[in-house]
Amino acid sequence: MPEPRKIALNSSLVRVGESIFAALTPDEIAQILDFLFTALTPDARQQLLDHLPPDTRQTLEGILTSPVAAGRAEAASTPPVSLAKLAQLWAELWRAWDGVVSEAAQENGTYIVQEAHWEPPYFDSVTFIEDLEHVAAKMLPLLPTAFENSFDPNLGFAEALRDAEEEVSSALPEWIPIVDGLYLGRHLTACVLQWEWLLTLAEDENAFDFAQYIREWESAFSHVHLDSGTVIDFLMQLSEAQQRTLFDGLTAHQASPTWKQPLENLRSPWHAFYMHGIERYAPERYLDHLRPTISQRWQNGLPIIASCIAQENYQDSLTVIEETLAALLHTRPGETSWTPEASLLFSRIGTRYGDADHPESPSVLLQYYQQTARALDQFQRASALELQLIAFDHFCDWQIMFQAFAEITVPEETRQALFQSWQHHLIEQATPSSSNFVYRQTASDIWWLHWLIESIVDSHKGPLWFQQALTQWLTSLPGKRLAVDEDLGYLRLLTKDTMNLDDRRIARYPIFYQVVIAPRELASPDDASRQAYLQQYGPDDLWDQLMTYWQAQLHRWVPDPKLAQQSNYTGHARWMEALRELAPQSYETLLSQWRVDHRRRRNLWQAMDKLGLG
Repeated sequence: MPEPRKIALNSSLVRVGESIFAALTPDEIAQILDFLFTALTPDARQQLLDHLPPDTRQTLEGILTSPVAAGRAEAASTPPVSLAKLAQLWAELWRAWDGVVSEAAQENGTYIVQEAHWEPPYFDSVTFIEDLEHVAAKMLPLLPTAFENSFDPNLGFAEALRDAEEEVSSALPEWIPIVDGLYLGRHLTACVLQWEWLLTLAEDENAFDFAQYIREWESAFSHVHLDSGTVIDFLMQLSEAQQRTLFDGLTAHQASPTWKQPLENLRSPWHAFYMHGIERYAPERYLDHLRPTISQRWQNGLPIIASCIAQENYQDSLTVIEETLAALLHTRPGETSWTPEASLLFSRIGTRYGDADHPESPSVLLQYYQQTARALDQFQRASALELQLIAFDHFCDWQIMFQAFAEITVPEETRQALFQSWQHHLIEQATPSSSNFVYRQTASDIWWLHWLIESIVDSHKGPLWFQQALTQWLTSLPGKRLAVDEDLGYLRLLTKDTMNLDDRRIARYPIFYQVVIAPRELASPDDASRQAYLQQYGPDDLWDQLMTYWQAQLHRWVPDPKLAQQSNYTGHARWMEALRELAPQSYETLLSQWRVDHRRRRNLWQAMDKLGLG
């Protein structure tokens, strides 16, 4: 590019200009220029413009004809900026970039963080990249102009990132490694892509050549990772012809060392673009390319299975179903495969099986499985899959599940296995996981929920057997002393369910309900069904039995202030408040004891005073 022409000014004027810029602030210089341009005659202004380089003249003419210069009130568009000014901004931004990298290469720099004095320091790669991202956001709009006009420094961003990576990693001591990688944001990634694309066009190359360069850079980086979303967005914004060229190149080189791994990796933007290209340009190959990815994303098996069923190719459908189930359940090689007769799929995976991009329910897979089993005359398996499907839709509805287990014809061994699977998951969900103070439960304990389910399914037992077992357990609680710890969670759940059957019970003891029973800690998806059966099968005086126990024994469960952590007694005071509500006499007795045993615990009595206790 030719050198820009310079204004022919004598040396004395140049020295005056330099002296002005050295002596005055930008605001003062702006005031002088405002006056000078106002005082210049049209001929003098034209003479000045005629002596300027073309770019400088064009920029100045744009400023002089803008609404602001003309004194008009309407908002002006972005004011023109000369190439020289843009080049200056470009150089300043690269200096800012170098400053960030230089600081990151300091052993005691701001990017070395130590959370606590006893913890080892680490390199804060997140903040480092965020600071570079802030610089890149300002560089991105300048990038096309900088490339076209070869601004100094004429440096590619991929090269700059590799240099930064090497400078930082080599400067840091071995005991402060870059552990988590350097994951670029969208502006940094866009700068890399746009610069390399402009180089590609300047060298009269195509989109596949561009992709090759990007892959070479990705392989050259040790810690740097491009933002996948930005990469795929960039590729999708290429022209139709360039996208087709890229797709054809990827197809021709899909087995090469450069492309095999990224094209098979579902997390790679190259895979996403390639699958998009297959779907668009070669749809007949789409399912063939989708099948190898099932192990990475189980949902990818669904369209393949649907295609097999549509073609009545049920044996292949069964094979893909087994592959898809293995991916869904993360079955490792050598492990026993899941079968519909062994356990409920819902109990294995619950409701957390999809993501925002692939929300498909495994129930769709089970429907395909059932359709395939029927076509292959596997009728017992199809019946087991009917139970599986009902569980997905009605797992927490006891009545529907009991009815399904009773009415659907399956071998008794299958029925027992699936019922045990359902019961175990149900009890596991309802089992109180922990208390803030004294106990921890496991689903392996045998407790009243087991008895309730057993009394429902065993016609020889029924409500009377459950009532006797429950009453016997409640009667034994006061004599268990310390061993009763393991029963506290079960007792709280039983009390919660009983109180929820009648809102007046909650209204009578609201503090006890919120503090001791803590219903939010005990919520489970089958609350409504469980409580309905408890009301039907439980003893009529269950509420009275429970309150008799709590009123006599709650003082034993008030947490000991000696166990307080960091002198925080808020929970202890709230339990005392619940005790006063439920058993005032026991409250007075325990309060008198605390006044002796804990008289020096100032924070305890402050917490008590806040609740009007003591």
